[in-house]
Amino acid sequence: MKLSLARRWAALAGVLSVALLATALRAPDPATATAGTVCADAGDRYETARPEQVGLDPATLGHALNLMSVNGSETVQVYRHNCLVGTGIFDPLLGNVPGNNWSQTKTITALLAGRAVTLGRLSVDDPIGKYLPAGLGDAAHRGVTVRQLLTQTSGVRANWTRELNLAMPDRVQEFLSLPFDHEPGTFYRYSQTGPSVVAYVVQRAVGEDLQEFAQRELFEPLGIPRDRWFWLRDRSGNTDGWSNLFLPGNEFGRIGQLLANDGTFRGERLIAESYLRELRTPSPANPGYGYLTWLNAGPYWITPSAFAATRNPAPMIASAPADMYFSYGFFGQHVFVIPGLDMVVTRSSGTLNWPPSRLDAGDPLTAVAPGQTTRIEYEFFRLLMQSVVTPRQPAAPPYVAPKPGAVDPSLFVSVPDNLAVAQVGPNAPKGCTIFGCGGNLAAAGTIRSLMDVPRTGFPALTALPAGTTQLAQQVPDLLPRLLDGWQQTARITGEQLPAALPALLASLQQSVGG
Repeated sequence: MKLSLARRWAALAGVLSVALLATALRAPDPATATAGTVCADAGDRYETARPEQVGLDPATLGHALNLMSVNGSETVQVYRHNCLVGTGIFDPLLGNVPGNNWSQTKTITALLAGRAVTLGRLSVDDPIGKYLPAGLGDAAHRGVTVRQLLTQTSGVRANWTRELNLAMPDRVQEFLSLPFDHEPGTFYRYSQTGPSVVAYVVQRAVGEDLQEFAQRELFEPLGIPRDRWFWLRDRSGNTDGWSNLFLPGNEFGRIGQLLANDGTFRGERLIAESYLRELRTPSPANPGYGYLTWLNAGPYWITPSAFAATRNPAPMIASAPADMYFSYGFFGQHVFVIPGLDMVVTRSSGTLNWPPSRLDAGDPLTAVAPGQTTRIEYEFFRLLMQSVVTPRQPAAPPYVAPKPGAVDPSLFVSVPDNLAVAQVGPNAPKGCTIFGCGGNLAAAGTIRSLMDVPRTGFPALTALPAGTTQLAQQVPDLLPRLLDGWQQTARITGEQLPAALPALLASLQQSVGG
């Protein structure tokens, strides 16, 4: 399940070849902030500073960025005091290309709920029935609160065969058909369907399509234009609140700045500070989880594994501060916020990360389980905390690997639930068939999604040539950064770099520089 260093070198050889042939120009120094400056929120671009201007050691920060870059990252960005102070190796190439944010989408859904709360259109303690159409769903399902959906404690049954069914006609109807296994509010179970109900409830509360609301009330104030993102829908047209938001890694920092500033951006209050406090408050059912957002505090955390939820008795990332909270998308889509250090870290991943880069996971289930943190994340934050000069951070505790993965067959195999995937049987949504619900053909969402792709797809295609040129301009710095990242990975895994690799890279660097 893990990629060897030699295979990583082979995978990156094409990128290096293009870059070496293109140009040998050095990229200019991006630092624009003066010593001690606290940067403003992003405008057309992020304000930048050198690491030492914001109390970070540049060499150690560089090691952290290089390590994360060669382990599957498309982009890695570190901000302190709102200043962009470091980026990953491949940011110039892939930073403007939208990628699936996977379950980071859930945190965006939580922020949209927060915007609706701030506008006085939604209360998290309301039962969702207040916002559903009359007659839709029974009393028990309508009685589930918005807060219970945000904390993943609705109590409805989890079945991943149903949860991951991308062809279901209506996710809201799907939720309303799920049996209750627990009393709402008492048991944590990671869900894909619940967050989509949150998205639908927000849409009903504000009285307009969720994506139109998202652009006007969240993305536009953050400086993210409409052609920078798209968001898939189910077949009935409901926005997928659980996944499938496509947003470039370069835009993650704006979300991080909003969170780090307790809900304000460029002087405008977008989300109530009280809501964000609740978002990062541990849920009693899972001390590692708030409102569709992961927390590094608490005596234990419960994984969202698709195989079987596991209780881990340590912070998710033990080398990071306890006050850190973050989004967590499959393959590594993150916005990490560390309030005590006024720091934000973002990461996007996917294209360079298949199969998943799980260097410490000998167990194959742990290796692919979404939500399981690994040695790479631990080592990245250990180095990042080492780089903090003011204030100095305590040494990281020893690394503890996540518990091995386990299989709970009931999460996949249940005759009534498996039949419900085909919209038949006792657990199927009432009034739904594979064609749609209520006698209607469920196709509007698919059509809207297909029409939406070109608007973002064309800018994404044009971003790749521009990104290749930017990467080529950094060739003299690119080679030693790759070598440094591979050397650190070898240190962690105990592998040996091919003996010829350092000499080869040194020769290439000398040729380019000369």
